Amino acid sequence: MTFADLKSQSMKGQLDQKPNGERDKGLRFLSSRRWYPAAMALGILCLGLLVTVILLIIQLSQVSDLKQQQANHTHQEDILEGQISAQHQTEKSSQESQRELKEMIETLAHKLDEKSKKLMELHHQNLNLQEALKKAANYSGPCPQDWLWHEENCYQFSSGPFNWEKSRENCLSLDAHMLKINSSDDLPRLATGYVHDLGWTGYEVSLGSSRHFCKAFRRMSKSSLGSFVL
Repeated sequence: MTFADLKSQSMKGQLDQKPNGERDKGLRFLSSRRWYPAAMALGILCLGLLVTVILLIIQLSQVSDLKQQQANHTHQEDILEGQISAQHQTEKSSQESQRELKEMIETLAHKLDEKSKKLMELHHQNLNLQEALKKAANYSGPCPQDWLWHEENCYQFSSGPFNWEKSRENCLSLDAHMLKINSSDDLPRLATGYVHDLGWTGYEVSLGSSRHFCKAFRRMSKSSLGSFVL
């Protein structure tokens, strides 16, 4: 056996003795009660850290959800504000249109009222003009309207056939007296022409009698009024 072999065996023995010593030391440490509190504390600490991490993850998730909800809520608020603004703008435009329409209606009503007043005035003027033309066409000098002026006397035919009594009453109601005509020769010249112009023919006269069935004609002077019946 050489020296090298002895040295190798010696080193191998030392190496074999060292792990066994450490193993024995570890076994003694494990069998000791000193490491239990430390292990318990370390376990509790790890468990606390794990719980803390889990809680932090949950809180972060909740915060993320809250931020997302807040963002959604903000977006919805923006949309709602836009809708409200658009609605207000629409209402404002509608109110403006209604105001303009109301002003237009009031303007048209005012113009229509003015036109109606002008038409009414023109209608009254037309009526007055027609009345004036009628009066001018029927003008009879100093006599009243619808009377005939002849030789400083006013004459008027009655509106219909009357008997003697009715004719006399009609003349009296007109502040006149009835003129009795016994023959056609007694008719005034104007009365004869007027009768024929109007087609009033066929008067009947009974001489010597007070009965007459003819149109009434009235005569009026300055001092007194008179009328006669045909």
